[in-house]
Amino acid sequence: MLVLGIDAGGTSSRAALYTVDGEPVGRGRAAGGNPVTLGPEQAAAHLTAAVLEAVPHPLNSQVEAVVVGLAGNAGAGRSLAERVLRPLLPEATPIRVVGDVVTAFAAGTPSPSGAVLISGTGAIAAKIIDHVAVATADGYGWLLGDEGSAFWLGRAATSATVRALAAHRPRPAPATPTAGGVTAGDGLLAELVLRRLLPGGAGADPSAQVAAAVYARPPLALAELAPLVSQAAESGDPTAQALVAEAASRLARTAAQVSDPGLPIVLAGGVLTAEGPVREAVQGLLEGAVTAGDPAGAAAWLAARPSLGPRESEARHPRFTR
Repeated sequence: MLVLGIDAGGTSSRAALYTVDGEPVGRGRAAGGNPVTLGPEQAAAHLTAAVLEAVPHPLNSQVEAVVVGLAGNAGAGRSLAERVLRPLLPEATPIRVVGDVVTAFAAGTPSPSGAVLISGTGAIAAKIIDHVAVATADGYGWLLGDEGSAFWLGRAATSATVRALAAHRPRPAPATPTAGGVTAGDGLLAELVLRRLLPGGAGADPSAQVAAAVYARPPLALAELAPLVSQAAESGDPTAQALVAEAASRLARTAAQVSDPGLPIVLAGGVLTAEGPVREAVQGLLEGAVTAGDPAGAAAWLAARPSLGPRESEARHPRFTR
């Protein structure tokens, strides 16, 4: 018996084919598969590519269950899954669509209930009961929320850089300017941000140039600057360290809105699954929180659960999510 798990995110789609015992059979990856942000045509094309890579044609007739984890509108997700998978799999194959918060939670624990805190480009927390999301906190998008997310960190880093540059104007020419024209007094974070946004170097008014560079790009592109905050914080930059602490505090508050004492908290998303100061700070505030593994594998595990007893399901969980 084969089971298929799919994680359809905004930036990438991953498919994982396993035996019900948790042995990996095939994997596929393509660009984003969220129909809300990408449109149904593009999302379907990407998802189809990921599935075809993971499920070689001779094996498609052996797939007996599928779980798809997908962000956004549930109706759009079900429509997308049916459109992509029905032509590729046996007609009787059950296809279950769940929120990406459910697969993210399952990627960190075999427990059916608890909470998941996700910080990627955006940020959201969810209460999970019997592998169903029953409540959420934040997840309001970059205009209204997503506190502690990669976007939040990137925006905060850029704002701090602009303020630092403006406070130092007018400045005498430094004896040893860094790339981009930032002095050591501006701080490492400002230097890194300037190097990224103005690779050709800064002129007489770098704060205005940074603002122009930001507004010339899509707003969510600020999320790409989040790793610079971690890099600077690890090197001792006080501004970056303050941003890390603030991001962790906001994420912990978000998690507190949906978590219950004694139940697991799973950390997911690129900001919280990557080793670094943000994850360390959040773990310091959320005692016992665990880091999520592979969400596509977790989706396959969810597909296999009905065929497994409770003990078998828990025992085989690490095979799917490692």
